[in-house]
Amino acid sequence: MCWGVPAKVLEVEGLEAVVDFGGGVRRRVLLLVNASPGEYVVVHAGSAIGKVKPEEALEILLALKEVAESLSPDAATALDRAIEELKRSLVGTAPSEA
Repeated sequence: MCWGVPAKVLEVEGLEAVVDFGGGVRRRVLLLVNASPGEYVVVHAGSAIGKVKPEEALEILLALKEVAESLSPDAATALDRAIEELKRSLVGTAPSEA
């Protein structure tokens, strides 16, 4: 099974970006996406495949956590940091259920 996982763009260097998966910082390819620092992208197989709004990134992470809980408590725990960080960033940006 392959998942597309949201990540926050920290830096852009040519066709690569440094992205944060809630504490796991990695370099990923930006061939399909024009993203800037502070934006969220969905990463699949090492490449950003699309941009998402922070609210959408949170929805995806919450859904992934639900699936992960049924597979492995450790996998679900790994998502908690990203979810909490994203919720904090959304406070005050717009009314939401975050």
